[in-house]
Amino acid sequence: MPRINRQVPSVSLSTKPLAQSPPLQHLTYQELDILHTLRGFCAFYVVIFHAKFILWSGGRQYLQVHPRTTWGILDYLAFGADMLSSAGYEMVIFFFVLSGFFIRYAQLRKHRKPIAFYKNRIVRIYPPFLFASVLAAVGVWCIAQGVPAALATDNGRELNATLAQAWQELRTLGVGGVARTLGFMQVGNVYIGYNDVYWSLLPEAIFYLVVPLAFWRIWAYYGVSVVLHVVGLLWTQHGPLNPFTDYLLTFNFYFAVGAMFYDVVVRTPWLTWTRRVPGWVLYVLLAGLFGGLLLLAVLKLKPLSGLVSALLAILSMSTLLAGKVSGQNLLMRLLHTTGVFSFSLYLYHFPLLLLCYSALVLLTGETVFYARYYWLALPLVTGVAYMLYWLTERVSVAYFRKV
Repeated sequence: MPRINRQVPSVSLSTKPLAQSPPLQHLTYQELDILHTLRGFCAFYVVIFHAKFILWSGGRQYLQVHPRTTWGILDYLAFGADMLSSAGYEMVIFFFVLSGFFIRYAQLRKHRKPIAFYKNRIVRIYPPFLFASVLAAVGVWCIAQGVPAALATDNGRELNATLAQAWQELRTLGVGGVARTLGFMQVGNVYIGYNDVYWSLLPEAIFYLVVPLAFWRIWAYYGVSVVLHVVGLLWTQHGPLNPFTDYLLTFNFYFAVGAMFYDVVVRTPWLTWTRRVPGWVLYVLLAGLFGGLLLLAVLKLKPLSGLVSALLAILSMSTLLAGKVSGQNLLMRLLHTTGVFSFSLYLYHFPLLLLCYSALVLLTGETVFYARYYWLALPLVTGVAYMLYWLTERVSVAYFRKV
């Protein structure tokens, strides 16, 4: 049988496998640092939103007492400025997107196993949360004892009725109520001490619980998150849901959007494309999205306003990461500083605003205000929250880093 010569192609030892993908180009801490300005913006915006509710009877009630036929140009400008802070819920959604982005970054840069990850989150959240819960409870007790008129319900104001309910639930607080508080849930119908910002902590906590499993199969997690959110949008007649179902059908999607956006940034030329877009175009888009967000917030169309808020978060992060805004201008520096203590500001501002409200009731003898006292309370509350940050959150983080 004739011998067949086979030509075997030579293979270079230096040849790389075709399936090998290039390493991820993670963002550095210095590049991400500017995004703390967005944390500061969201937190301070929510403070303004709540200050307006607690310290100013705006909206329809204001228009009944001060009809527009009596307004001058300054009245229109002042009321327009008031309405700019009407998207408090939407800024929390914005913050959820930021949270997903930062957690995805942190887990990719320094992967923590489940137990280590949970410990990190507990240490980060619970010390300031516990202090804020005590502050809220003591604040309601002080109001009930020192300014009982602030709890009077004969004026028909929602704030007073909820404060009275919070005081009643605090007086009968038991082990079950403490356990529900530790789980970021309402004691009865009100959060302990009427610290209404706690509603957003449970979605955040559930997200942290699912992170180790979800990030293990990240693209499956993204797909499931989108499908569940579509179900939530289409299932419009579901009525009241429990917090866990709300998380699955609504809030989880926004955390997933933030995490997915980090993958887009590090795996595609997204920032390169963004840098090619003129800055003024990005500013116009941001202004348009924010204007649409305000309109949807006033109309209370939360399913749509949540999606617009997520788009606004993505465009804002893209604009900053692409270097379209200098981090050295005064406004950015102030927002960055606010971002550093944004968690403390978020936790502490509501009980501090309630104390401001009780002080106004004590000084004026009134429980309904049409003067814009909330503008005066903003620097006071922010300053006190900053001091509490240094006394609580900063101390606890520094301590647990040592041990």
